[in-house]
Amino acid sequence: MSQEAVSVDPHETLYVPMRRRFTHEYVTTPEGNRELRLFFGIKEITIDEPDLYSFGEALLQQDQFLAGSATTWSQAEPYPWERVRELLEALLAEEILSREAPTPSPRADLHQKFLESEARREAPTEPLWWNPDCPGVMERLTGRPLELGFLEAVLPLHRVAHPALDAEGRHVGEMNVFPMAMRMKLPTEWKPCPYPGSRFRDEAMMNVTALRSMTRCWKPVLQGVLAVREEFLRRRPLLPDGRWRVGDLHAVSCAVLALPTLLLMRGDNPVPNGELDPVLSSMFRVTDGVRMVTSYLLYHPGEPMPYDTPISAAELYRISEHENQFLSSRGVCAGPPHMVEEFFATLMDGKPVAGPPTPMPEWSSNIPAAVDYGMLGLLLYSLQFNLWGRMCGAYDVIRSALLAVEEEPGGLLGRLRARVESDWQQIVTMGLDRPSNRVQVEGRRVEQYENALHSLRGFREDTPRHLQDAFIPARDAVDEQARSRLRELLHSRAETASEVRRDALDAIADAVAEFLAIERPVLRALEGIQRQVNALLQRPHPERKFTSEDLSLSHRLRTGITRPLPDLLEFLREELEITVENTEENTRITNAPARAQ
Repeated sequence: MSQEAVSVDPHETLYVPMRRRFTHEYVTTPEGNRELRLFFGIKEITIDEPDLYSFGEALLQQDQFLAGSATTWSQAEPYPWERVRELLEALLAEEILSREAPTPSPRADLHQKFLESEARREAPTEPLWWNPDCPGVMERLTGRPLELGFLEAVLPLHRVAHPALDAEGRHVGEMNVFPMAMRMKLPTEWKPCPYPGSRFRDEAMMNVTALRSMTRCWKPVLQGVLAVREEFLRRRPLLPDGRWRVGDLHAVSCAVLALPTLLLMRGDNPVPNGELDPVLSSMFRVTDGVRMVTSYLLYHPGEPMPYDTPISAAELYRISEHENQFLSSRGVCAGPPHMVEEFFATLMDGKPVAGPPTPMPEWSSNIPAAVDYGMLGLLLYSLQFNLWGRMCGAYDVIRSALLAVEEEPGGLLGRLRARVESDWQQIVTMGLDRPSNRVQVEGRRVEQYENALHSLRGFREDTPRHLQDAFIPARDAVDEQARSRLRELLHSRAETASEVRRDALDAIADAVAEFLAIERPVLRALEGIQRQVNALLQRPHPERKFTSEDLSLSHRLRTGITRPLPDLLEFLREELEITVENTEENTRITNAPARAQ
């Protein structure tokens, strides 16, 4: 029988199985009302009745209690039992309280499932690394080779170093390695999280192996982060009150990640895979957490924070706790609270490292170039994902055209509708199904792009000054020919279609053509910035043009992760046997068989 099905008796003992998971805060609402908010893992309890504040505060202190004793948690007259019983039954229903004494499990179900999934996962037995064998690695992963000089235009820079091994034989990205197919199965020690707050004894466990590595080189990690911070603030000073802009905090995090990436990816004397200083890999791991939290704040659909929103170290910690940013399906953050707070204070407040200063390592001379590399990476990332947002808009138009037409299951439009609905659900999970959300997220991309551009020490004159400049189609003969060719091919797939169905096919063709017209100038911008990356890293730029087929590799690399991105060109190839190759100069559309899966 479920816990909430039986009325609570005042003489029974109730338990708070995970009391140390509780965090709380008092907030004032926009209407001026004061509330007590209790956070328990992913659950939030709001108490807006002032006489119940003491009830909430007392609950935080209990491991177990007699139900009837909760009537005495009032600061005035005891609460009526009926009122308390209603509260306790609600907490039981939410599984915050339990009638059964907790029995700690050495291995939670979620972690066990993760381990079982790991055991089944196909993984490389030898290290795979981009530099210098990007063509071979990319072909192994996606079936299509890619020159090293195009990698950052396809793979977000903050993920490039993930699969590299440091001198301790650990992946730089640890369990978060992307692409996942490059992650080896390395011995890892896991333990339940003992820290109070949202991650206390979470079902996912913490990576003790990575924590030990971090602890061994903690002081040099903080010194390295301080040095990157200093270089970044020469270009982008703090707000007058000493706080960070949330967008700048995201950018400086990307700059820290760019330092080991640059050393691994440069053309002249790159650090060999397996020899990266563990200080640098630890800097990457701890700072990537800040990047992920700030990315969540900037791009959370529906309520993304403006770039200039002020944020302090204390606010960052509070958000990380209350928004469950310490949690993931692969494992919780392993950093003890005091180390997390010290890191935030170092990165954000410039807190000096304790003890006598030690000489900076040789790699510190690369910090200015690494900040440039990180900012160029943000320009590329803004273009890549803003283009995907526009692709979501194309899907929206195509879906509307298909939903407006009746079609028998198994027919062409019915088959297309089924595929689009499948892709659309992935867009829904990312919150980009609503035009208003797409507009808001694009606004943050615009801010990210322009601020990253201003943080560079120099840039080419042909670099778009504003993100929107790269999304202005030429409206030339190439675009018009692409539209006509798509209409022709779609009509050939349904020669006996009624006028209504042919109109739907035209709407699909026009939506795809519009996206391809927008993609052409974006490809030009991506290649131009990639050329700057290659100059910075002192490596050759490919002789051919960057294409839509190259860019689509970013979608294929996401195979096997929980949030894959649908790809309009894959949709055309697999459902209509239409192949598109776009460049800044031309759009080539051919009638070809689907790519083998």
